[in-house]
Order: sequence, then C-alpha cells, then structure tokens
Amino acid sequence: MRLFCSNHQLSTPPSQVPLSAAPARESTALRAPLLEVFASIQGEGLFVGQPQVFVRFAGCPLRCLWCDTPHSWTLPGLEDSREQTLSDFGRSSTWHTASEIAELVEAADPGGQRPLSLTGGEPLLWPAVIRSLRPLLPRRRLHLETAGAFPASLSRVLASLDHISCDLKPPGDLAPPVPLGGPQDFESAPSNTGEWRACRRAVLALISGRDAALKLVLRSGFEPALIRELLEDQARLAGDLPLFLQPVTATRGARAPSASEIEAVTEMALKLGLEPRIVPQIHPVLGLR
Repeated sequence: MRLFCSNHQLSTPPSQVPLSAAPARESTALRAPLLEVFASIQGEGLFVGQPQVFVRFAGCPLRCLWCDTPHSWTLPGLEDSREQTLSDFGRSSTWHTASEIAELVEAADPGGQRPLSLTGGEPLLWPAVIRSLRPLLPRRRLHLETAGAFPASLSRVLASLDHISCDLKPPGDLAPPVPLGGPQDFESAPSNTGEWRACRRAVLALISGRDAALKLVLRSGFEPALIRELLEDQARLAGDLPLFLQPVTATRGARAPSASEIEAVTEMALKLGLEPRIVPQIHPVLGLR
C-alpha cells in the first residue's frame, strides 16, 4: 500500500497520512526529500520475500549503469519548485522531518510488524534524519540499503541500524558521479578506482561482525579482475558476511550475465572462502515494485 509519492496521487484518507510541510525555521539537516513510503515485499538480499515498509529517499550522486531507479538521482527544490498540489489532500512538500516520516511509516503499516527498509537514492546522504528515526520507531527493525560509498556517514548511523545491505560496486559499472548541490554539504562520492577502493575497504571494516550482508550485481561482460578485487577485499575485511550475487535485471542497456559468467564468479568466491548465494531480484517475477 503506497501512502506517499511525490508525483502520484495518494490513495489513503488524509486523516491517516499527515503530510504537512516542515516549518521553515527547522534546520535543513533534519529534513530529507522522500519519493515514496509504501508497504511491499523485499525483493533482494538476506531478507528477500519478507514483508517490509520502504522509505525511498531522493538524491544520489552515483551513476550505476544498471540503476533501476534513475528517477531518484536528483534532489527536489526546498521550496515551491517541487511542491505540488495533490488532489483533495492539500499541499505537501517532498521534504520531511523524521517525525513526519515516522508518521508515514506507521500509516503504511499500522500494526508496526514490518521492518523498515531505508532505500533510495542513497539514504546515507541523510544521516541526521536516520538517527532521529530510531527513537521514533522503537518497535521496528531498521534496515539500510546503501551503495557502500560513504563510510563517514555510515559510521554516524551504525548504532541506529539493525541490518545493513551494502553493495559491492565494480568500477567498470560506474559513470562519473554527479554533484548534488542542495541545502547542505554531503560526504564526497568516490570518483575514481582508488577512491572507491578506499571507501569500500572502510565500509567493509565498519560492517564486519554486524547484522549485514553484501550484494554484488552482475551484468554480462563484466571484467573478472575487477570482480576479483571486490571479493578479495570482502574475504580479507568482512569474510563473515553473506554475499549475494544478483544477476542484473535487464535495464538501461545492461544485460543479464550468462550461466558461465555466474558460475565463474561463484567459483571465485568459493575459493576465497566466501559463502555466495545467487539470488535474482524477485520484483519482476511477482510483478511488484
């Protein structure tokens, strides 16, 4: 059940979905732009198939060649440039405080049984908001889905999280990052192989030994040497974590890997002592978002 979407009409009575814009005097560091809040099924990773509530943040400077949510890359304006009149529901800003986000989550799942998955975009652009959500939703497990590119921001929110799903991104799958601008300074996105290596290793050290999992999206034509470096880093720094090899869902020109390519990476991981699991996205199979 989707309760908020920045470019769709709402389908839930307004009494259940408080969407008032944050006061202008409130710091922008305690507000974040949302694309949608909805209840659905987790489609990938360690909790694939589990009913969850999803908060999708806007904004991501990374440009993955196989990204399936490119509409989440850019930031909405702070004021009326992206504020829309939603038929029969008054005016609502796409920027929300943590308390407003918590109210939307509770409206999406009134019983409070589903874990909350923070996705995007890149949720780690908004560490202050993530930290503020923890005491507002004490009954829910808080899961983070992240690109693994922002170790300083991750270190700020680790204590607030119950699970981290982190990508291992092959450099060959990344176009140069695009600066976001916006109302605050963001942690710099890695822009070359050396910076990605440093960020990846810092993130792996942070999440080792925690409730976390790693995801490596595989597309046809990947460079084996680049994949091997990712796996070697995991084996050295976070070999205790499960590794999900996810054949890419064909999108934006990226094609799914062949069976032999999947087998080659699987064998590579096994020889390094890792525990790979090959799990494609289930959304296309089930017809879900």
